Order: sequence, then C-alpha cells, then structure tokens
Amino acid sequence: MKFLETAFGQLAFAWKLYNYGLDGKINREDLDIPLTFKEDGMMLVLPDRVLDSDDDLRIALANNLGIAFGAAAITLNRSREEAGLTLPNPIATDTDQFVALTYQIRNAFAHDISEPRWNITQARYRRAYAFDGVNVDLTDKHERFFDYEDIGGPETLFQLHQFGKRLWA
Repeated sequence: MKFLETAFGQLAFAWKLYNYGLDGKINREDLDIPLTFKEDGMMLVLPDRVLDSDDDLRIALANNLGIAFGAAAITLNRSREEAGLTLPNPIATDTDQFVALTYQIRNAFAHDISEPRWNITQARYRRAYAFDGVNVDLTDKHERFFDYEDIGGPETLFQLHQFGKRLWA
C-alpha cells in the first residue's frame, strides 16, 4: 500500500498534463529537443525528435494518461490484496463488489497496458456493480477494448480508491 498515494498522485498529474496539452499550453518545439540526460554516473541520449506533429503530442499525452491510469488500477488492486481482501465468490456485499470491480479493471490493464482490453473470463464478474455511488455494468465487456465510459468515466477509479482507503483505514 505504500505506493498507492503515489500512483494516484501520478494519475492526477498525468490528467493535468493531458489537459494542459489539450489547452495548447505545451509547445512541442520547446519540449521535443535533443536531450542527453546525466545523473549519478548514468547517461541517456534521447532521439532528436520523437513527435512529428501536434497530433503526435496529443497521442503521447493520452498514452501517458492511459499508462498512469493502468498503473493506478494495478496498484489499487495490489493494495486490496495486501489488505487481505480476497476475490469473493459469491459477490454479495459492497466490499465484494469493490474487490471484484477493482480486480477486473486491473485485469484490463495488466494484460496489455498500452491497449487495455477486458479479460472477464469468469462468469461471476460479468455483472452490474452498484455500490457507494459506483455504477458499472460489465455484463457484455469481455474481450472488448477498455474505454473510460465502460466504468462511468475515469472518476470511478478515484471513487474506488476512496472506498478502498476507507476499508483498510
């Protein structure tokens, strides 16, 4: 659990950076420069240009956001494991729903963080979830690409984070 707040802080930062870029506040020409990074005996030489257009910048920012979202989901699931919350069968209580939904979001990203896809192999997880203001229907999502709208928007992961923190507080 020691990395949970860092993961969600990074997700919030990635979202802010994405928004900043969409608002045109990042100058691609200033950002995408030749760079040699040196620190503590390490040296990394990056390519001169990695972004050919402003569309490439938006795609990079969206990819960064998706990776941060996936890392936060994976970290949240790991934290619930560390808290001793095992996968429920059957899924009956609000806590059971939190555990199952967190696990399914984690699965979507853990199998391919760059192109997350729902991997709901067990029938008990293909269901509607409704608890603590969270409403998500995963009945027909198996093998589909993940979309934030599948879970009611990205804020749902932040709601799950708060729910989990209350469980193990």
